[in-house]
Amino acid sequence: PPPPLQYSLLLQHLVGDKRQPRVWDPAVLGGIPCPPKSEEQKMVERVMESCPFKAALACVGGFVLGGAFGVFTAGIDTNVGFDPKDPYRTPTAKEVLKDMGQRGISYAKNFAIVGAMFSFTECVVESHRGKSDWKNSVISGCITGGAIGFR
Repeated sequence: PPPPLQYSLLLQHLVGDKRQPRVWDPAVLGGIPCPPKSEEQKMVERVMESCPFKAALACVGGFVLGGAFGVFTAGIDTNVGFDPKDPYRTPTAKEVLKDMGQRGISYAKNFAIVGAMFSFTECVVESHRGKSDWKNSVISGCITGGAIGFR
């Protein structure tokens, strides 16, 4: 008969010093094998995962989204181009487009600032905590909201 199983030997191979490090090869796990990354690819990844890049990307995206949102809300607002001094005068197309552009730029700036602030603080919080979970978004939302409210 085989000798009885000794759990201490099993634990040494699973948890102890005799444990072999696992090599995570995508080909073994059924994934697509890929060549190792070059130094240029690693450098581009480091730049794209940096906090300033994420903040700049959120700033540009917020500017575009805010501009579109501002123009849309100005388009459905009935008071665009309205002159309070002369309420019976119909606004011209030039005045309406000017007001729509001003509102679009205003919304775009606000969305860009808030997006950049939130993205940067979330990246800093994630880097500081060393974890990527839902708490980072909540903490950075509190920090961003507090900064906006403090202003």
